[in-house]
Amino acid sequence: MRAVRLYWGLLSENDDFRRLYVGRLISFAGDWFLLVPLVGLVYEASGSALAAAAVIAAQALPALLLAPVTGLAADRFDRKKIIVISDIVRAVLALSLLAVDAVDSVWLLLVVVGLEGAGAAFFYPASTGALPNLVDADKLATANVLMSSAWGATLALGAAVGGLFATVVSRDAAFVVNAISFLVSAILVSRIGRSLQEPERTATAGLSASTHDVIRYAAGHSRIAALLTAKAVHALTSGGAVGLFAVMSFSLFDTGDGGTGVLFGARGLGNLIGPLIAFRMVGSSQRRIMGSIGYAMALWGIGYVIVGFAPSLSLAAAAVCLGHTGGGTQFAFSTYGLQALAPDQVRGRLFALDFGLDTLAIAVSALAVGALAATVPIRTLLVGLGLIGLVFGLGWSVATRRYWADLPTAT
Repeated sequence: MRAVRLYWGLLSENDDFRRLYVGRLISFAGDWFLLVPLVGLVYEASGSALAAAAVIAAQALPALLLAPVTGLAADRFDRKKIIVISDIVRAVLALSLLAVDAVDSVWLLLVVVGLEGAGAAFFYPASTGALPNLVDADKLATANVLMSSAWGATLALGAAVGGLFATVVSRDAAFVVNAISFLVSAILVSRIGRSLQEPERTATAGLSASTHDVIRYAAGHSRIAALLTAKAVHALTSGGAVGLFAVMSFSLFDTGDGGTGVLFGARGLGNLIGPLIAFRMVGSSQRRIMGSIGYAMALWGIGYVIVGFAPSLSLAAAAVCLGHTGGGTQFAFSTYGLQALAPDQVRGRLFALDFGLDTLAIAVSALAVGALAATVPIRTLLVGLGLIGLVFGLGWSVATRRYWADLPTAT
């Protein structure tokens, strides 16, 4: 009950944080509501695991390609305006999928998905970098757990309902719902009264110099570099595994869009409960929060080893949920670490770099695993990815232990 009061207190007392939180909640739900019918549409049209994985890659790659621009924008310009414009543009793109579906072109669909990913590339660093400006330092870890759990909750609900909705109603209707979710998010964020950045801004250099600045900053701070590495390598394993959800549903379990939605929903449920459980276990100790990241990645690996052996959709979904309790915890705690340890003047560019590295890893992993799926059994790939995650998580914990030794035991 104390944890519930802690989270509810933050939401009820801080109007601006609540608007950003609910806006992201609705926007994320629309994203996952859309993804399931998109992946199913491409897989049915092409019959190719690589083409289905290309949906994940097309959504992810723009964040890498645009990272210098999106990061500089988040540190130089009004973050609230960036978030609102990003939501409006993505609403228009979601509606354009109606025309793309009518033309029945997989490649044109991937282009629109890539443009939507470009909008998300502006949204993420601006909204994530803004969070420390909306909450007090002693509530930042709590706010991050709420944000990460929101992502998991909307994934669980949006993906599961999206798969069912696309099956029972239509995929086109799912595109319309996605567009509406972006518009609602834009309205909520536009009502935030507090500034989303500090008055002093250092991102006044040109694009190239500004990008080099943030890379030098990350390379010169071992803790920051370690956190960026954790997120990127975890994405390198998880991207390929998630890219196989539609293939698992259609080819292993014969459950179609509905089964894909169940697997994405299980992923979301794990991301929802993982940070909540872990934060309750480690408390507000920065040392324990950072020190638990590697073990959370190892738990993801254990979950996906089990997925590889699961004989049914229900058991596979349970193992996916287990794995992503670790994956969600890793994401929430490493994001908190970057927010707590980096100054506001570099935070937008840092999260753009973070988002770019993550999405590069997701795209490479999804495409590589999708290509391997043509010759390597799906179950073998899943077990292999799980073992890589397990070994890396444990190794990262040992290698970075000294970085957290002098952190405070409370925020």
